[in-house]
Amino acid sequence: MEQPLLKKLCVVIPMKSPSRAKQRLASCLSDASREKLALNLFESTLVFFRYEFASLDVLVVSDSREILALAQRHGALCLFDEGSLGLNSALDRACQRVTSLGYAHQLIIPSDIAWLDKQEIHTLLMAARESDVVIAEAKDGGTNALLTTPPSAIAFHYGVHSALSHHQHAARRGLRCCSLQLPHLSLDIDQSDDLEQATQQQPNRFKTWRIAPQSKERSYV
Repeated sequence: MEQPLLKKLCVVIPMKSPSRAKQRLASCLSDASREKLALNLFESTLVFFRYEFASLDVLVVSDSREILALAQRHGALCLFDEGSLGLNSALDRACQRVTSLGYAHQLIIPSDIAWLDKQEIHTLLMAARESDVVIAEAKDGGTNALLTTPPSAIAFHYGVHSALSHHQHAARRGLRCCSLQLPHLSLDIDQSDDLEQATQQQPNRFKTWRIAPQSKERSYV
């Protein structure tokens, strides 16, 4: 029997303007291709939560009116942040909004996970029953999911080795914290190797962005 979800949880998805997304793929994808990829990943994330976790509310924070309009069409709450102070500042604002709306838990999920898995999200939610802070680590030591109770339990330290930073901050505050290594959640698409791995796992979905093995240039297939 499937376990009930946490009550009063809001999923927060930060998403920058597609024109500024996926800069680390500039060597192998054109600007138009990178923008299309970012939008594809973002909309897939919205669809996943809308249909697999319909009882959970979603808030999108972005510096793009286009992105917020798309999020609204998928039933998400929207928060505009001009983005000049970076991701951590945008998430601070989102956390303030989530708290003001009365949510008891907050789950931050990036918009560029190649393959969101329902069971992995359930694993996060179950872990939050025993921990104030739950971290799903990225392959490079970053944070690909952060579930906090209450939403403002810790400060946000997204950046290099952020999983360790979040864990240390929780420890300093005396909070119960657990870090998880979840195969699908560990893969966000930032660099060409990530895109190649995603293409191997889901060839039909990512074939548009397939990178030639030698030239590392986009193959139009």
